[in-house]
Amino acid sequence: MRISMRAAGRLLWLLVLVVLLVTLLMARLPQGRTAIKTLLFIPQVVPTFPVQPQEWFLPEPVHQEIRFPMADSTGSADIYRPPDDGRHSAVLLFFGVAPAPRDDPRVVELSQALARAGMVVMTLWSERMMEKRLDAEAPNYLVTAFQYLRSLPYVDPERVGVGGFCVGASLVTIAAADPRIADEVRFVNSFGGYFNAKDLVRAIASRQRFYDTSTEPWHPDDLTSEVFTGHLLESLRDPQERTQVETLLEQEIPPPAQLEVLSPQGKAVYGLIRGVPLEETELYIAQLPEGLQRLLEELSPSQYVEKLKARVLIMHDREDALVPSTESRRLADALTRRGNLHYTEFTLFKHMDPTRPLGLFSFAKETFKLFWHMYNVLRIAA
Repeated sequence: MRISMRAAGRLLWLLVLVVLLVTLLMARLPQGRTAIKTLLFIPQVVPTFPVQPQEWFLPEPVHQEIRFPMADSTGSADIYRPPDDGRHSAVLLFFGVAPAPRDDPRVVELSQALARAGMVVMTLWSERMMEKRLDAEAPNYLVTAFQYLRSLPYVDPERVGVGGFCVGASLVTIAAADPRIADEVRFVNSFGGYFNAKDLVRAIASRQRFYDTSTEPWHPDDLTSEVFTGHLLESLRDPQERTQVETLLEQEIPPPAQLEVLSPQGKAVYGLIRGVPLEETELYIAQLPEGLQRLLEELSPSQYVEKLKARVLIMHDREDALVPSTESRRLADALTRRGNLHYTEFTLFKHMDPTRPLGLFSFAKETFKLFWHMYNVLRIAA
């Protein structure tokens, strides 16, 4: 049974009544106030809900396009903040490869909803990632942006966190471990990121996701395949060989003699793009050009988790076709011994969008999971 708009409305009001009965009893407690903020936040970001009650009770945030100084250039970002003179908790949001533009309704509505909940929101993009490529400079860019956000007069510098989406989630995790800000990052919210870039390459090349000793078929999204293919081809320094590999990929069964003339790096690039069994992927990755191998290592949160000091909250779509959810499971495993971790897998989301069709019971369950996750985010920020 798929959930209808009318059923969603009834469910919303049922949730409102149940949660308000509880929170009104504890409205004088910080936990109760956070619960009310979270309850009002959820309908703003889940389009199935027919009404957005947060807008009834809380004023529209202030929106500013800002520029901030960097080492050798100027950064650009958007600020959304509560319309008062107080100092608030804050979050730096960073989006992934080929992200939604800054005026995308999903970006605006999320930022406004967080600002109405009492947070200053700074949204950031990378021009390199808009071109569907990983950005080796992004972690440093994020550190500078975080320091700038903490310095704003309407931000409480002791209550500032970071949040990222898809590849952006992995990069904010790396930035949060940077010694320049590691002691100052209050929380990291990672949504749909990867843990180890080489493991992500293995999953894409084998069309399988893997966790511990189990494997299962996984079919990467077209965007994932496009970014993967582009990086591999660009790693070949010889333009002639790059053209050769591109030509071979266009052929259903290329002649073996044409494959034999490729360099070891060219053969590795061709094999990984064409697809190889999971058990062979590490051998192919080891033959990739050194520059690409170094980039994969530098942009892997697995290299930095021991330096993380912030509270980490992880979200992932269980059936994500852009980054397999097993990547977030491995991030959670790496942080479990340290503690200070909150992990949630969802079936509500299609990658980043809470739009997967669900039955009424499943929708209620998933909505509560989202409520509880966001309650933890807002509670930590408060």
